Amino acid sequence: MATEVGQSKSEKQPVSLLLVEGDTDEVFYKRIKKLCLGGCRSIVKNLEGLYNINAKVVDSIGTYVRQHKDESIRVYCCFDRESRYGEVPEFNIKRVKKYLKDEDLNRTLSINVITATLHIESWFFYDIEGIYEFLRASKSQRKPNVFKPPEKFGYKDLQKLFERYEKTYTKGKRAGNFINHLNIEKIVSNCKELHEGIELIQSQANNLTNHLFPAKVT
Repeated sequence: MATEVGQSKSEKQPVSLLLVEGDTDEVFYKRIKKLCLGGCRSIVKNLEGLYNINAKVVDSIGTYVRQHKDESIRVYCCFDRESRYGEVPEFNIKRVKKYLKDEDLNRTLSINVITATLHIESWFFYDIEGIYEFLRASKSQRKPNVFKPPEKFGYKDLQKLFERYEKTYTKGKRAGNFINHLNIEKIVSNCKELHEGIELIQSQANNLTNHLFPAKVT
C-alpha cells in the first residue's frame, strides 16, 4: 500500500481515540470497533456522561497524549444530539481545539464529531426486526413501519417497546446482551450518520497529516 501524505514508512499508524458519552455507547462502539474498524488502531474511552463535556474531552486527550508520547492520535467524539436538530448540548469543538492548540498538544492530528440523532438508541431502530426478534414478538404483532424514520425515536420509545412485551430496557452495560443481538452491518448500512463516521475513521486511519496543527511536522 502506498504511504499516505505526511507518513513515513517507519512511523506507526495513528491511534483513533473514540470518546463516547456513556456505558451504552461504550458497548455499542466496541462492537463497531470489532466489526468495522479491524484495520485501525482504535481505542474506545467512556466519558461517563455529558456533564462538563468540554473539560472531559480535553482531559482525556491531554492524558492520552502525555502518557503515550510516541503516539499520534485522531479523536472522534461520539455523542448524542439529544434532539432532532441543533448541536450536542454544551459541547463546543472550537473551544476544545483552542485548548489543544494553547497546550501545544500537537500529536493530536484532528478532532471530529460523530453525532447520533436523537440518541444512540435511535440508531438501534434501523434494525427494528432485530429488536422484535430479541423481544420474541410474533410476526402478527410487529409494526416496523411505525418506527420510521428512526431518528424520530429514542431511548423512551425503546423503553416503551420493551415494556409492551413485558421486558425492561436499561441503559448501560446491562444492555449488552440486547446490543450484541442487533445486526450491526444493517445499522451501519442504513444509518447515514454512523456510516459516514466509520468511513471517516477508516479514511484517516493511515494518514499522519496533521490537520489540527498544519505547520507541525509529526
